[in-house]
Amino acid sequence: MDQGLNELRRSLAGAALAPADPGYDAARRSFNALVDRRPAVIVRCLGADDIATAFDFARAQALEVAVRGGGHNPAGHCVCDGGLVIDLSLMRRVEVDGEARTARAGGGATWLDFDSATQAFGLVTPGGIVGSTGVAGLTFGGGIGHLTAQHGLTCDHLVGAEVVTPAGAVIHASADQDAELLWGLRGGGGNFGVATRLEFRLHPLERVVGGRLTYGGNGVAGALRRFRALVARGPRDLSCQAVLAVDESLAPTLVVAPCYTGAAGDPEELRELRSAAGLIDDSVRSHAFLGQQHVFNPPYGEDRNYWKGHFVRELPDEMIDELLRRIVALGRPPGQVLIESLHGAPADGDASSAAVGFRDAAFNVSAMASWRDAALDPRYIQWARETAAAIEPWSMSGGYVNYMQADEPIDRVRAAFGEQAFERLQALKRRHDPDNVLHRNQNIPPP
Repeated sequence: MDQGLNELRRSLAGAALAPADPGYDAARRSFNALVDRRPAVIVRCLGADDIATAFDFARAQALEVAVRGGGHNPAGHCVCDGGLVIDLSLMRRVEVDGEARTARAGGGATWLDFDSATQAFGLVTPGGIVGSTGVAGLTFGGGIGHLTAQHGLTCDHLVGAEVVTPAGAVIHASADQDAELLWGLRGGGGNFGVATRLEFRLHPLERVVGGRLTYGGNGVAGALRRFRALVARGPRDLSCQAVLAVDESLAPTLVVAPCYTGAAGDPEELRELRSAAGLIDDSVRSHAFLGQQHVFNPPYGEDRNYWKGHFVRELPDEMIDELLRRIVALGRPPGQVLIESLHGAPADGDASSAAVGFRDAAFNVSAMASWRDAALDPRYIQWARETAAAIEPWSMSGGYVNYMQADEPIDRVRAAFGEQAFERLQALKRRHDPDNVLHRNQNIPPP
């Protein structure tokens, strides 16, 4: 291995880190502190040639391969014990064509990188809600965020990509060049190759009205029902998410995060939310879209996380009551239950243009356990599993692949896409990764 590692380093434009090297511990860190793995080598790539070289080295040394973009996946797929990590975090360049309204992002770009570049031109594409999330990872799993109602899923705006397959081939996917692979990248996860570049369609947007509305006391249930009624009307200029948590006294609290992009100075929808009983804090204001992307800023690599959830077609009173019971069931701050609205533009997308299988859903409801004491791992994981089980009677399809843990069964991954789409994805897998080298994901094994 030592001799091979020296040869690897000479072959790279980037760098290779072994466990004794400076920077190794920082490079193996992921968003989820529950994941603590020590790869044999981390290859910090600068381009397609480095990625192909890393694949060759892993094959020669019989090493498992993981791929790191933003490192945000809660399952920790981006790092492996004793294997090789293809680290794209040095490939973060974002190029914007303001006239054509397109942007090209490197495989390791984050949403903060992307939005900072596009907002310089007054442009956006619908991305996530946490700036340190990787652009590629979110896109390949679908993509839900602050502009979902207005513009749809992130993957619907992916118009081209360059990927390196485990065999070292560089493939371009677009509507005119391997359209089938482009379809698979729109929701099928990182199953087919490592992205070096992604191209997106952009929309004009400079300022939004957004932030957080926090409710407490006896008003939480009513405010959640008002949120439900508002998003069900499907206003196309308002995206809205809700977060259930507990306060210092372990009583339920609710945060609603609106993002309004219309022309009204005092929109009716925000007046409706503000008039709900129990409002205890109002930070909603007019600001640049980059300000909206800082509404949620969870720490990177500090909290232990276990997430589990379901897509649902509705949010009935019985389910709201159950969620309010579950948020206090742990007897300590459990993390949160995230309720993401999928009303509006997602349903407008051509279902045949992308592999995502949740266009008929109204909400994505996720139990997100978050804690720091390793001794509490079993309790928090059990809370998340039991909360997801309580949601399951209202569920449809499988879960959101971007939030799935590594312990999800293959049947649930298959259900996330539907049988016909899953078979198409398997055919793509057989073509581009027949040996399933890229299996550290919500895996689609070759048939």
